[in-house]
Parts: sequence; C-alpha cells; structure tokens
Amino acid sequence: MSTSHLDALEVQWLETYNQRNARSLEANKTAQQLIAKGQRTRFNSGMPYPIYVASGSGSRFTDLDGNTVLDCNAGWNASFIGRAHPAVTAAVHTAMSSIGAPGGAMHPSPIRDEFAQLLCARIPGAERIVFAPSGSEANTYALRLARAFTGNQIIIRVAGGFHGQHDALLGEQSSKTGLSPTAHDNIVTVPYNDLSAVRDVLQSRHGSVAAVIAEPMMTIPGAIHQRDGYIQGLRDETRKHGVLLILDEVITGCRFAVGGATEYYGLSAAPDLIVMGKMLGGGLPVAVVAGRADIVEQPISASNTHAQNPVALAAAVATMKATTPAVFADAAAKGEKLRQRLREIAERLGFSLAVTGDGPCAGVHFSSEEIVDYASAERADHRLWRLMCLGLANQGLGLTSRTFGPTAAWTDEDLNTAIGGFEVTLSAMAKAHQLDHERATA
Repeated sequence: MSTSHLDALEVQWLETYNQRNARSLEANKTAQQLIAKGQRTRFNSGMPYPIYVASGSGSRFTDLDGNTVLDCNAGWNASFIGRAHPAVTAAVHTAMSSIGAPGGAMHPSPIRDEFAQLLCARIPGAERIVFAPSGSEANTYALRLARAFTGNQIIIRVAGGFHGQHDALLGEQSSKTGLSPTAHDNIVTVPYNDLSAVRDVLQSRHGSVAAVIAEPMMTIPGAIHQRDGYIQGLRDETRKHGVLLILDEVITGCRFAVGGATEYYGLSAAPDLIVMGKMLGGGLPVAVVAGRADIVEQPISASNTHAQNPVALAAAVATMKATTPAVFADAAAKGEKLRQRLREIAERLGFSLAVTGDGPCAGVHFSSEEIVDYASAERADHRLWRLMCLGLANQGLGLTSRTFGPTAAWTDEDLNTAIGGFEVTLSAMAKAHQLDHERATA
C-alpha cells in the first residue's frame, strides 16, 4: 500500500525536526537515563522530544542548536511577562543578595506583606490569602477551606478541567495510577458550559455540596471558552444553594486582566475562593488561595517551607507592578487578531478548524463541530493536531500545549511571525490532505 501524502509530510517534518535539533536530541537521550518520562516530556504535541533552552529574553529563546524560537505557551502561563524580564531579574537579585531564602511565617520578610497588599487590592473579593508554592497545593488548600467552612464533602468539578495533582481532582486526561480507589468518592463531574448539569447536581445533592470548582476557560483541552455567561451562571447557582464557588485561575489568572477573570467577565459578585499561580510569580513558584476572610481563616493545615519564599515573592511583586491594564489589553488584542487570522486561514484552505479561546489565549481543533467542552474537544482529529505542532516547531514556533497565544512580551512582529508560521504549516497540511482525498476518490 502506498504511503499517504500526510504520512509522507510527517516523515519529512520529522527529518527536518531532527536536523534542526540534534543537540536537544542528544540531551534528551541523557535525560532518559535520569528523569522519569512523566516529567521529562511534559507536552502533548507531535514533537518526539523536547527542545532544550540555552538562553532566552522576552518572547523568544535560543535552543541548544542556535535556533530562535517564539514562545507560544510561556510554560502554561508561568512566563506571561516574558523571559528574563529586567524588573523581575533585578528584584530577584536584590532579594537573594539582601534577604536570602527560604522565607516562611516564622521569620517573614516585608516583601510578603507588600505582595499580599498588592494582590488583595487587585483581585475582587480577595480579603485574605493563603500561600502555596504551586497550584496543586493551592487547590488542595481550597478544597480543605471549602469543606471546613461548609461542613459538606461533595465537590463538583468540570470534565476535562485541570486543578493540579490533588488525588480527588485528577481528571480524564491524567493518569490514575497509584490513586486510592476511594479518591473520587466525593467528586461529581459535569460537562463544561452545561449550567443545567450543575443545577441538577445542586438540587439532587442539596445540603451535601461544599463547592463547585471550575476554570474560567478550560486550558488543557485547548482554550475552551465559556458560552452564554456560564461563569456568571455558576456564581448565581452556587449563591442560590449556599455552595462555594472556587475559580481556578492558576493558568488563566493575571492573564486576562489586572483583576483576573472576575474583572474580565464582569461577574456580579466575586467567587468565594480564587486560586492563582503560574504567571503570578513572574516565572518563579508562587501560588495563593484568595477569597472571603471568613472562609480563608478556617484553621486548616496549610504549612509549607517554600510557600512564602522572599525571592519568589520579590519576583511576584515586580510582576504585578509591571502588568498594567494596558499590558493586558494589548495581549488580549493580539489574541483576538490571532484567532481571527487562524479562522481566515482555515476558511481559505478549506480546513474544518474550530478556533477557540478568549483574551490572549487561543486553541485550534481539527473538527467541524463547535468545541464547547471536553467531550467535543476529544472528538477532534488529534493526529492532525500533532502533525501541525511538528510543522510549527520547524517554523520556529514553540507550541507545546493546546492553549497558546500572545504573552505580554509579544511584539507586533512576534504576532506576524506566529500567523506566518501557521499559514505555512496549515497550507502544507491542506495540500497533502487534498492530494489524499483526490487519490481516494479517483
């Protein structure tokens, strides 16, 4: 049987990738002998091994082979402000040389309290905060706070949502190996953008639900944005039933607006708890649970050696000061232009491509149906997605997860580079796809 044109294109692109990234390939071979696969290759694209970073600044980095790469994912939003930002770099240097690390509650630095003051002033509904070194721990604390405050046990989560490594919150896309068989006993899962499903659970489990936890935009399945005021609907329904709303903004937080998704979507009332991380530390590990004082003051166990690290918090303070409303507006405008151009390219090429996202975030799904939840995203053609990522890598675009788009460091030139990379890659795929179709119908 002859090879399809798409198969031949993949072979060609793999050969190009290996030629471009010979040193990364060698580095990965060494890493295979030292690092577990689950942490060695944390991406879901078509690249056979990761590209190693040698240096970076702003929106781009240089790999071991000297290739310049446009950062389209920014470490799941951890580097939204850009690599080696001068203000962040200076703040880290000052804190490390004058205070050192670690920090902690026993001997706190004033930088901790400055961070708390700035954050509570920015985020609607943030009356108190609890520190954590990562989003996983922060979401763990959020569940404890919700259950302690309400006295209830059930948590409603969204299918395909990602909330870190808490056993009870690991979703469909995560490995369940090693979990206790009872880990999900108090978890009820509902589809995203389906308010009636949430309403049904709240009614049928009345008096036993502690919280609903959701992302304002689903990120792991590919920038699936809310429809028909879904997040506001969650806020209304949880208030009606006396249930807490936990908005997980670990990946989206401080990416949409100064006040996060609450400000961006104009919610009538702030969520009870907001979990933030990633970009919050300007590339260093900082996460928090913010929310109502009476909830956050619940006496849960939340101790952690590195949760109040003064060096990381110095980076966080510098990041907050550098991310003004104009910065967010510019990134969102670039995101909208990127999504618009992707739709135009797909329409011109005759590709069934669903483009999703909001603010600076974009996602593409090779599907003819509207992508509104995890199930519809899973029905898309993942083989074409992986092939596209491989082609984009050869165009110098660093796209390693399904939610991508402009960061605060992107320039107009960067945006045009991204659009051009997608144009070249999708055009080649469309040509191969058409040739395969002509062969099949001949």
